Amino acid sequence: MPTLRNPRREAFAQARAGGALLDDAYEAAGFAPGNRHASRLAGRPEVARRIDELLAARDDAREAGVHAVIGALLRLAEAASAPGGAAALGEACLALVQARKLMGEARGARDGGPIR
Repeated sequence: MPTLRNPRREAFAQARAGGALLDDAYEAAGFAPGNRHASRLAGRPEVARRIDELLAARDDAREAGVHAVIGALLRLAEAASAPGGAAALGEACLALVQARKLMGEARGARDGGPIR
């Protein structure tokens, strides 16, 4: 789905997908605060679809990042097992730390907060 035609509705969808609360996203999009119309806007079919689309795109990007790290780890493991591959072990350790961080962020986003 392309961006919404109404720039304030698009800004609202972007803010909601970014994790803003209803009223905060509504105000950030330029709407008057305090009139309790944020939930009505969030319930509009085109806005709800756009928010879902933005969330899905964010999740896809995270998954791609996780797969890239796993691929890098596999390449490092192959290089470390080759003769003279001991230098790759330091890189492998750094990649493992990065993979753990990415996995924690991905789980935290699904569960509503970071994993500690």
